[in-house]
Amino acid sequence: MHQKLPKEIDPLRLAQNGLKLTGQLAVSGMPRLLQSLATDEGIVDVDLAFDVDEINTPFMRGKFVTTVSMTCERCMKVMKVDLNVNCLLAMVTNERKIEGLAEQYDPWLLDSSDDVLLSSVIEDELILSLPLVPRHNEACLPASDWSSADETVADDEEKVSPFAVLATLKTKK
Repeated sequence: MHQKLPKEIDPLRLAQNGLKLTGQLAVSGMPRLLQSLATDEGIVDVDLAFDVDEINTPFMRGKFVTTVSMTCERCMKVMKVDLNVNCLLAMVTNERKIEGLAEQYDPWLLDSSDDVLLSSVIEDELILSLPLVPRHNEACLPASDWSSADETVADDEEKVSPFAVLATLKTKK
């Protein structure tokens, strides 16, 4: 059974205490993500672990699993896309500290000591994991739709040689 996730968190405090959060969030509560989706259906399974590493860098390890509906760019029909996102975010309070982070971390810049909206952090990671061009893995269009307009133009061009004009110049001598 999942616990109820808080709306806002203090990520630095959670990291100092080594806390874990597990729960679910509705996709319908993520307006920026919804701009890329066909429907607002879906639940995100959230598993977060906050901690501090050996060099005193606070971090968040997250795992987000959901299935969303997107529009296939080939056939323009709604399709399901499974998202399984793993992230490792180091919390930094100053942009200068980003360059000194270990390669394993992605930076999470905390602008102030105010609480952070948990759904916006999860929403950012889900947006980054969306396919750039969503399309079915199988052929979703009939074979007749795969021919392009260039192929029909090429057939017409083969009938009239582009060098026919040169042949007439040769015979004028």
